[in-house]
Amino acid sequence: MLLWFPTVLLAQDVQVRIYAAHPPSSLDVTAIEGQLHWKSCPTCQEQTGQQLSVESATASASAKARPTEFLITGIYQLRPPDGPTFSSPFPLRIETPPGGLIVIVAMPTEQYVQHVLMAESGIFQNPEALKAMAVAARSYANKFTGQHSREGFDFCDTTHCQVFYWRSVTERIRVATEATRGEYLSYQGKAAATFYHQNCGGTTAAASETWAQVPEPYLSVHPDPFCLTTGGFHWKTTLTHEQIDKALRAAALEPPQNWQALEITSLSSSGRVRMLNLFGGNPASFGFSGSSLRFAVDRMLGRNKIRSDLYALRDSGGSVVFSGRGSGHGVGLCQAGAEEMAREGKTYKEILSFYYPGTQVVTSESETWQKRSDERFDLISVDPGADSAVFPVAEHILSEAENIVGWHVPFRVRLQVFSTLDSYRNGTGQPGWVAASTRGQTIRLQPLAELRRRSILESTLRHEFYRLLVEARAARKAPLWFREGLTLYLSSPTVPGAQPSLLTVEQMEQILKHGDTRENTEKAYICAHRIVADFVQRNGKQAVLGWLSDGLPADLFRSSAGIPALTPHNRADKPPLEKPQ
Repeated sequence: MLLWFPTVLLAQDVQVRIYAAHPPSSLDVTAIEGQLHWKSCPTCQEQTGQQLSVESATASASAKARPTEFLITGIYQLRPPDGPTFSSPFPLRIETPPGGLIVIVAMPTEQYVQHVLMAESGIFQNPEALKAMAVAARSYANKFTGQHSREGFDFCDTTHCQVFYWRSVTERIRVATEATRGEYLSYQGKAAATFYHQNCGGTTAAASETWAQVPEPYLSVHPDPFCLTTGGFHWKTTLTHEQIDKALRAAALEPPQNWQALEITSLSSSGRVRMLNLFGGNPASFGFSGSSLRFAVDRMLGRNKIRSDLYALRDSGGSVVFSGRGSGHGVGLCQAGAEEMAREGKTYKEILSFYYPGTQVVTSESETWQKRSDERFDLISVDPGADSAVFPVAEHILSEAENIVGWHVPFRVRLQVFSTLDSYRNGTGQPGWVAASTRGQTIRLQPLAELRRRSILESTLRHEFYRLLVEARAARKAPLWFREGLTLYLSSPTVPGAQPSLLTVEQMEQILKHGDTRENTEKAYICAHRIVADFVQRNGKQAVLGWLSDGLPADLFRSSAGIPALTPHNRADKPPLEKPQ
């Protein structure tokens, strides 16, 4: 059965998990207008009513039982036992595992941006600064859609992604988002990573100071006289040795017992604390990054303690006094500086150019997207009548792939079909030789006619479906080269005839994460494919599939001849890619 939802979509919907920090044990869903419509599975019979009460499964429920899922439409209000209510007209999915409900709302990107601004733009008084923030928030959403794809949604509502407030949107925020509708920042044809923060203290930081895996040239160190005009936000805080020790241990950094002093050992190019050392314990010294300390203290004691990495410290024996400037990581747009720029008459595009030099403001495709759905797929297309022919092909290939690996894609799959190669390139940032691009739950495809002309429609879908299956099962620490190599092997067990010299796993990881020339990218994929094929030959397919969730065996690289060895990494100095304020 096909379901028809004609609508104008200037950007695809995003799946947002709300109540992520404090999952409720139960929820009352009440119709505000009309009735609720819900199903307990995509193919179950629809039910209607004025109210639905949902509770999380009990801890004694069978671990093998699939969590109950409710798919809800209507105009509704959510009311948890504790915490704020949430009202929305957008489709809702509630999963009921033990430990708290997983509540996911699917909404258009523009509405998502509005609710982000409700949370992230309290400092702004000037409309131009608010417009700049709207473009930054939209660009972030465009860049990082699918950040939680393994968990079945795109974004959470916490600082790990962008904070999302569900209260009613104010008129000034609505005006700012409408004035910039569809606009986002692009760098060399791809969506920019538009991090932002409250106050840089007079100097912005390079992204690599906080996230080594984000070496973007437009996220660089430079003076910010506009922020200094506002005063630079000076702060001071005192933490006891015991508080610091507990925070570090809670973050799994394992400081030495009975350490006596904390010292700064190196600064970054922006003057922020890069490395610290604990002295006088057993062992005698212990080094870790400044951002690791800030993240650890944030989580244990709150974000109002160490407000930035731009500080000096004085250890007086038993306690440490931190004296600093700024608030947040210092990367990208400084909200205090942006507000001052707007006050001085700068436009939102001038603000964005100052904080993200080298980027361009571009506009999303203005085509009229329409949505058509069947039991397993949502099709986003400008010509759904013609493109819906992909449904039976996709259903057959996905079912076949699920039978081979032995597990299922745990969410509805979105197939976004672009009408032209130009719109595909502009909308995805991918070159023409990349037939499809998967982000989160959405597979973005070149025009179906083009894929059929090249006789690669089925192979493209097969590859992307295996990617969804691999990502759905993979543990967070599963390396990208292994996931991509396994995807390629499952899609095509025969390794291509070309046998380039093997790259190290570090080289493959770097190329696949950050991109490279077509030649090097293809080489990285072939190497990953070849290595995984070797793993399967030596260990069996089921064992290798198990490594997705269980991790790669410790002796793997010693037992596979010709496979390069992993270089150990000290994970303590590599904080997660989250967007602290």
